[in-house]
Amino acid sequence: MTRSSSVRAGLAQRARIVLLAADGLPIAEIARRTGTSRPTVAGWRARYEAGGVAALEDQPRSGRQPEIDEIAVVVATLADEGRPPQRLGGDALVGPVAGR
Repeated sequence: MTRSSSVRAGLAQRARIVLLAADGLPIAEIARRTGTSRPTVAGWRARYEAGGVAALEDQPRSGRQPEIDEIAVVVATLADEGRPPQRLGGDALVGPVAGR
């Protein structure tokens, strides 16, 4: 399951945490093997115990969804004959799209 290209990486990692826990490994060892922290392992174990496999899915995020103006992206990409900006950085790349 962790190598499948159709499964998101986060979900695969959560499933691996749960499977290692089912094998009886201690939290510290699971954290070491999965490259996560002990609180992360404990949290995903608890969430799985409370809600099963469905609890491993991503939960809806709070806040407004980002708005991307696709036309502005195309215009910014084609501006200056497609050459990259002189100075690379967040403002140089995002500014034209965000209207800055």
